[in-house]
Amino acid sequence: MFSRRTLLRSLPVTALLLAQVTLSPLADATPGDLDADFGGDGKVKTAPAPRGGLANAVAIQADGRIVVAGQSVGSKPKFAVVRYNTDGTLDTTFGGDGKVITNFAKGDDQGNAVAIQADGKIVVAGGSGNGGANPKFALARYNTDGALDSTFDGDGKVTTDFTDGFETANAVAIQGDGKIVAAGQSGDPAEFAVARYNTDGALDSTFDGDGKVTTDFTDGFETANAVAIQGDEKIVAAGNASGGPALARYNTDGTPDSTFGGDGKVLPEVACCAVVSVYDATLQPDGKIVTAGEWFECFGAGDCGTNLMVVRYNTDGTLDTSFSSDGVAFGICGRANALTIQADGKIVAAGVVDCGSLPGKSQGDFLLARYDTDGTRDGTFGKRGRVLTSFTRNWDEAMGVGIQADGKIVAAGGGGLHPKFAVARYLSS
Repeated sequence: MFSRRTLLRSLPVTALLLAQVTLSPLADATPGDLDADFGGDGKVKTAPAPRGGLANAVAIQADGRIVVAGQSVGSKPKFAVVRYNTDGTLDTTFGGDGKVITNFAKGDDQGNAVAIQADGKIVVAGGSGNGGANPKFALARYNTDGALDSTFDGDGKVTTDFTDGFETANAVAIQGDGKIVAAGQSGDPAEFAVARYNTDGALDSTFDGDGKVTTDFTDGFETANAVAIQGDEKIVAAGNASGGPALARYNTDGTPDSTFGGDGKVLPEVACCAVVSVYDATLQPDGKIVTAGEWFECFGAGDCGTNLMVVRYNTDGTLDTSFSSDGVAFGICGRANALTIQADGKIVAAGVVDCGSLPGKSQGDFLLARYDTDGTRDGTFGKRGRVLTSFTRNWDEAMGVGIQADGKIVAAGGGGLHPKFAVARYLSS
């Protein structure tokens, strides 16, 4: 039997042990770990429609709530938007159950990008199939409760036609004055396409006369996959042209910026690889441009490889040789679909790990990679600068990434045989 004195002496030890048990998860937490405060284990999955959906983009509201946009799955895909509370639960103040589905036309509709206005309204950009004929740019704007905003072209939806060919918006950004810029592809063969809208959804006629600009780089297929607004309101678009990276910069009136590559266009020579693709881009506070994507090359029959690639450019469009010695950082098998920059300048890329037929390597998991400002992988983040996350036994791929005000990292995508929106949150420090 314990005496009262023995019990009192044991209390400090017991308290210490309890404190160690209680604090050990925090004490052991490292950058890149899943945040257990989000969904209980750092991950959530959501079917935005009865047959599921695929998430293509993520944005963080000022209040910390997370907005994920993509498309529903089924015979007639539609815009799909889901909003989560900070703990990963569905926000039932958005659409009644946290989910909103939007139909544009008789054909397929797909939300590819999302941005949050200063007033909290949500803009989603993508494409509308229009019954399978003449697909167009498609934008929808939602009020904070998920209802379509009737002040945006009357019904909250806008479609834009450039040509009689295939067109889709892959990226969207909000200017400081509230005007909306969407970028993607148009025509056959496709060219960069950029459109700017006034806050009411009408095309902005001060942008190249009719609110629309197309840019031709080569005789092959070209598409803008990313758009960003500089501090001086110049517009940077980045993507692909005939199997290589392509960037364009526009003045505020839509004309090419001749201080960028001499004619407003840059086709960087990345000597490492046969095919280089750019899927996202962002701007550093100093104006330098960072892109993310992949290189792909075959070395023989059945011997092909893909590698995540991050590239940094100076403000004039030249490669920044202070970044990874030649402006190009790679070394992880897979690809990056999305990119963001932390407050401390570290670069976070999100995508999928894909090591081909290499034995013992992971396949089809969410991939996050973090780089220091000089282009080296951040060894404090996960395992040698990378983190892998599995949601299903099948292919899981991150398509969007964002940074919360507290620095935590949110990645969104999807996967599985019956795909759902998949969202994960990670500790950054």
